[in-house]
Formats: sequence, C-alpha cells, structure tokens
Amino acid sequence: MKKVFFYSFLVILASCISNKKIQKAQRELTKTTSKATSIQPEVVAKPAVVAIKSRYLLKDSSSVRIYLELDIENLKTNNALTQLKEHFRFSWLLQPDYGVRDRLAYGKIEITEQNTILKEGKILLNFEIPRPKNTPKGLLLTEIFEVENSKKSNNDLAIDFNGIRLNDRFGVFVKDFSMPIFKNYISQKDTFQIKSTIPQAKELFLIRYNNEFEPAQSPMATSIRPAMKSMDVKEIIKIQTNTPILLPNEGLYLAVEDTVYIKNGFGFMIVDERFPRFTRPEKLAKPLIYISSSQETKTVNETKDAKQALDRYFLTVTGGNQMVSKKIIKTYYHRIEDANRLFTTYKEGWKTDKGMVYIVLGPPNKVQRSRDREVWMYAQSQNFSEIIFTFNRKPNQFTENYYELVRYPEYQSYWYPFVEAWRTGNVVE
Repeated sequence: MKKVFFYSFLVILASCISNKKIQKAQRELTKTTSKATSIQPEVVAKPAVVAIKSRYLLKDSSSVRIYLELDIENLKTNNALTQLKEHFRFSWLLQPDYGVRDRLAYGKIEITEQNTILKEGKILLNFEIPRPKNTPKGLLLTEIFEVENSKKSNNDLAIDFNGIRLNDRFGVFVKDFSMPIFKNYISQKDTFQIKSTIPQAKELFLIRYNNEFEPAQSPMATSIRPAMKSMDVKEIIKIQTNTPILLPNEGLYLAVEDTVYIKNGFGFMIVDERFPRFTRPEKLAKPLIYISSSQETKTVNETKDAKQALDRYFLTVTGGNQMVSKKIIKTYYHRIEDANRLFTTYKEGWKTDKGMVYIVLGPPNKVQRSRDREVWMYAQSQNFSEIIFTFNRKPNQFTENYYELVRYPEYQSYWYPFVEAWRTGNVVE
C-alpha cells in the first residue's frame, strides 16, 4: 500500500512539474509573441521642402527662364525624380506686384529629366513662363504642394521685364555651367562663366575693388551713418561671355557692359575656398563686435597674436569656464557661417544689417516681404514681447538686394539681454 501511495505521489509530482514547465513555456511564448506584435514597422521619413531659392534670366521678347534651387530633406539620390513626381505638385502664378492679386498668367511645372537635376544635394529646376506685353514688372509666386499632408511651400520672385540691369539678362554659372548660382560669391578655385540664355558671345568688363567694409552698426545707432569709404579700382578685366574664367584675386567685382556707365552692372565676390566658414584666427576675431564692448573689440583686434587674443577673450568672458567657452564658440560661428551664406551681397553676410540681427537673435519666426521692404518678426516669450525689425531696400550699384535696418533707440531693452545670453552661454541654437 505504501508503495502504491509513493508511486502515486511521484506521478502527481511529475504531472505538476510538467504542468509548470508547460505553463512557463506558454508564458515565454506569450512574451515572445507580445514583443513581436509590439514591434512597430519602421517609419520612413517623407521628403519635405526645407528652402527654396530662385532667380530668372530674360530669354527673349516672349519668355523668361526661371531657375529654382530646392533644398528637400529625406530625398533619395537614386530615385529623386520619381520621388519628386510622387510627393509634390509644382505650380506658378504671375501677378503684377505684391498685394495685387490679378493673375497675369499661371501654370503647372512638369518634372522631367530635361529640366531637373540633382547637384550637391540640391534639386535644380528650370522652366519658362510667358513674358506679358506692356507689363514692366511682375511678381512670380512658385508653389510646391506636398501631397501627403497638403503642406504648401512658396517662393516669391520680383521680375523686371524691362531688363535694364545686366543681371536680368546674364547670370554667373559655375563648374559644369548648367545652372546660374543662387549666391553672390564664388570660390577663387572655381572656374565660372557669365552667360545668358542665348548662345551669342558678348564683351563685358570686370572691375575689381577693395572690399574692406565696416560691420553693421547696432540697431540702436540712430545717428547719421558715416560715409562709405572711397573704393579704389584695383584692376579692369575684359572678358567674353560663355567663356570659362578663373580669377585668382579675392575681392569685390562688378560686371558691366561699359566701364564709364556702371550703374546697371551687378557685383559678386571672389572669396577663399573656406568661405562661408571662418577658420583663420584673424577672421574669427572681427565678428565678435556684436557681442563685445568697444574696449574688448579694441583689445582683440590690436593683439598681434590673433589666436591668443581669441582664447583670452572667451575665457575672460566666461570666467575661465572652458565648457561654456566651447559652447559659445561653436554656436556663434555657426551663426556667422549661416549669415555669410544667406546675406552676402557686396560685402560678407555677417557685416550686413540682416546678418547682424540673424547672428544675435537667430532666424525670425515670420517674415513679411514687399517689393522694397522686409519685416522680420520674433515671437513673444517669457522675457520679451514681439520684436519687429524692418529692413528697407536701398539703391546699390552692386546688388538689388541691399537692405538697411530701420533703427530705434528702443531696441536697447531687447538687444542687450540677447548679448548677455551669448556671453553667458545661454543662447539656444
């Protein structure tokens, strides 16, 4: 009887152990299944428009050639054309001016292998629009519609159909000479051409000037601006359009049809190959003027060893805190690079009024633009109410995009807290 009981106990015990193993296995299987089902499919980022740049060249009496440079993120290089067609719809509208909604012409922009190329990570697109009769000027509005989320990205381009200025008819083409550049500077190592939309060559002149211009004055400086320094002509070079050119000398150049009547030419800068970045200590020192006292600026610029002066400056400002110094240096000179890339005209972008505001406050939250004015708005925060900066377009022989800031003493209460934030390392990039 005892043996029977003992064997029965073993059977029951084995059965319990087996059940426990089965239950454990089932739990493990449930966990595995749960993990498998909880794994989310990989989210593929959709292409999205980041920035649009545009320019035009008058082609003939009936049409205008439009060029776009598109910065589109998450675009695969191996099938960029297909993605553009799938994810976006392109269209344009021509109206008389800002605020005037009359439609002079409109149409769709087709994406083809003939008018679209991928170059250095950017999409370069060109198309033609009709040139309206008896219309001296117009405003071209280009729209890129994202199919998935119905988001619209727009670009505005003021067009002078009279073609008075040389850059209405001629552009600077670099490297493979397929598209005009969308900036006002060329690296001294790059070969370029000045071209129009017609193949016939034309004789032009390049006038080189010294370009040691002063940085922008503070937004509070309402006194009369000092007169611009006289500009000495360094050399005059005769060139042919549609012909490769390499200029070894840095400086400001003015392309003109006539060396006597130079009003309607256009300017560009020849810069070192590192531009828009600054890496040399002697160039890094000068932009500190926007966050420094006059005595600090004087000390840095008068010290013979520029690198030593910079090191001493940042360590003094931060009380010897190397971590904060490194943060300020990285963020500040990133803003300098952005300003050079975005706002360089006849002088480096960091020296312009727009460049100064951009460096200290960062990109605006909103921009309102008319033919002769830009208004930058910075949103309210806990520390300040909405700040508005107005830039008026001014006549300039080198560029049509020269803007001056309208200055007010009241900016002082906003400006200095931002400067102090830079000096304490509290600016957020």
